[in-house]
Amino acid sequence: MAGAALTGVDDLRTKLGKLEVALSAIVDALVWLDGDGRVQWYNAPFRRLVDRLDAAVLGARLVDLLPLEDGGKPLPPHAHPIHLALNGRPNAIGSYEYRGGGQPVVLEVFAARVQFSRQELSTVVAIRDITERRRAEEKEQRLAAEAADSAVAARKRAAELDTAYKELKNTQAMLVHAEKMAAIGQLASGVAHEVKNPLGIILQGVDYLEGRVGPEDAEGFEVLRMIKEAVMRSDRIVRDLLNFSRQRPLEPKPCDIAQVIRDSLGLVEKQLALQNIAVRQAFADGLPPVVIDENQMKQVFINVILNALQAMPKGGELTLRTAAAAPESLPVELARRALMTWRPGEAAVRCDVADTGVGIPADQVQKAFEPFFTTKPAGQGTGLGLAISRSIVEKHRGGISLASHEGRGTTVTIVLPIVHEVPG
Repeated sequence: MAGAALTGVDDLRTKLGKLEVALSAIVDALVWLDGDGRVQWYNAPFRRLVDRLDAAVLGARLVDLLPLEDGGKPLPPHAHPIHLALNGRPNAIGSYEYRGGGQPVVLEVFAARVQFSRQELSTVVAIRDITERRRAEEKEQRLAAEAADSAVAARKRAAELDTAYKELKNTQAMLVHAEKMAAIGQLASGVAHEVKNPLGIILQGVDYLEGRVGPEDAEGFEVLRMIKEAVMRSDRIVRDLLNFSRQRPLEPKPCDIAQVIRDSLGLVEKQLALQNIAVRQAFADGLPPVVIDENQMKQVFINVILNALQAMPKGGELTLRTAAAAPESLPVELARRALMTWRPGEAAVRCDVADTGVGIPADQVQKAFEPFFTTKPAGQGTGLGLAISRSIVEKHRGGISLASHEGRGTTVTIVLPIVHEVPG
């Protein structure tokens, strides 16, 4: 057993070395922190960014290594994105100025906590230099302002430029989101793959020890049970990370969307009954089939329904609705996406999943689809369910949005275009 463990350690070291080479080739700066915010690992782009020797970086607090400014003013320690992440505050992407490595640069910083067990709490930080992009945006803003000051003859042109600018910003936001998801997905995949094998070795060791501990050793059995429970939770987190990072190809076929929702509901009906949750179904008649990957869309609806269940621990009502939808009847975010991705005149099916649960605070609604964001207590969720769902829906050229009122409930809206031919 000891030999197998040593072999597992050597194998892990080799794989971690390969992983470090791959992560150092990424353009973005990546940093791994311990629970106190001290640097445990970083890649080459981060070393170039802070321009310090390895001895001065490893073990140092990232807040000290990376002093940030906002609008030319030093960012207070309590507002630093790393401080927010370490204290369990959900953190969306933010942009800041940094002057530590020579010429001032503008950085986009994303920090997320990763908890593989109750004892091990880490923070992943991704940093991107967006100086050139910010300069381009400022130049565009100056041009738009100059156009607005033109004479009457130029005002029509200024309006056209403004419309084009807004479309560009929307497209840019989608591209930034895609780039961020790709970077985090790549990191998540690497971490998950390298952790999975050692977890298997630990689980084998626990199974072995369970056979050696006598029934009179109740304390020993309890310790082994706790270890096994922690390993199984870590394994679930690894599976979530792998699902988040994988881009499975679609296998589309015409489907009755109401039946897909019913099938998804059937998989959790026992939990509904146990939690005393009433289900109301309001499916529109006569809706045409949608061309979707049935299994992947079931995963989406199961994720959304499970979130609704967890928001109603004392019971409540779950409402499932479908209806035909045109872009102009959709929430603003989905209407904007529809105009950018749908074909002219294309119709759609709208699906709403509404609960009467605890709701989400208004300042957190916009972060609901960010990877690793969760409103659940530590240890009760990875924050990847909605991020995975959004990725699947958008692969279908659809959209997903969330509206919530704290104390009153949440409604998730999914919109899928009606495609009359199966893609070849």
